[in-house]
Amino acid sequence: MCDALKEQLKELNSRSRWYSSQLWYIPFAYFSLVAVTLANVINKQPSQIGIALIACGVLGIFVIWHMCLIMNGEKRAIKHLKDVEEKLSLDSTVEEKPYSYPFLAGVVVVTINSLVFGILLSCRCGLIQ
Repeated sequence: MCDALKEQLKELNSRSRWYSSQLWYIPFAYFSLVAVTLANVINKQPSQIGIALIACGVLGIFVIWHMCLIMNGEKRAIKHLKDVEEKLSLDSTVEEKPYSYPFLAGVVVVTINSLVFGILLSCRCGLIQ
């Protein structure tokens, strides 16, 4: 039983670290994708910037959803990690840190702005009526 709990402890520790790293990587990948997309559209087809912003906003909705799922997975892994540490009579070494919330807020801001400005620009250019 003890060996199984130790193995579970290792797996949960690895899993919680993976979730934590994803909460850093995903927002930066999204911000980079938005920046590259807008730079390319502005240079090549400036009349399509509204559509590009809408596309970035829609992608942002999926990124927000994915980040929420990752945050939930991280919370579950930390909870199970604490349970296993308790069963093994170890001092609790893990805690949930709210560092991912500013990144989530940044993705939300970029998503909302992309959608709003994309719709406004598309309406102004006559792409959406």
